[in-house]
Amino acid sequence: MPSENLENLEELGLLLPLERSETEFIRLVEKGRRFHADSIKDNLSIESRFQLAYEASFSLALAALRWCGYRPSRNGRYVVFQALTHTISLGKEVAMLSEAHAIRNGMEYDADPFDDMAFLEELITINETLLDRVASLGS
Repeated sequence: MPSENLENLEELGLLLPLERSETEFIRLVEKGRRFHADSIKDNLSIESRFQLAYEASFSLALAALRWCGYRPSRNGRYVVFQALTHTISLGKEVAMLSEAHAIRNGMEYDADPFDDMAFLEELITINETLLDRVASLGS
């Protein structure tokens, strides 16, 4: 049961309970939708597209977690992605989102370059799945 798994993460101190806000959920989904739409624009650099796709993933994952009544307490972004297994039953894609998180950190903190178009395209595909599943939580 997803709520039991999230409660376990709460007991480990990784999640904190938070009252659900439909307004916040809608804003996070719309933010994810905008970032996703921008990430598929070919006229942007691949690094910009990756960062937009990553932010879309994070906004949508956070929306799912907030819908379930939680927020991260520490290791925020990583935990938000890991919780997707429990919030929307996401499978193997979680590993790729964790990898995207590591790439994003390398770009952000170490000025690492990004030029992997295949990875970007797969991330964009995952975001389409996230959009469908997360948006259906609020219906």
